[in-house]
Amino acid sequence: MPKTTVTKTSSKITNSDGEERTVEQYRTTVPKGIAEAMGLEGERIEWEVKSGNKLEITILDD
Repeated sequence: MPKTTVTKTSSKITNSDGEERTVEQYRTTVPKGIAEAMGLEGERIEWEVKSGNKLEITILDD
């Protein structure tokens, strides 16, 4: 099974009131073989926590 790393990213944004705040997100990559096999390119997906160490993604129908 392919393995990837999760990295934390931060960026500063300014809201409509001119207040600046920091937004933090986490990022990972989907291995090419999995993305191609599932046809993920350009798709919208939904993430769901299934347990303390398992996520499920579902491709959303438009």
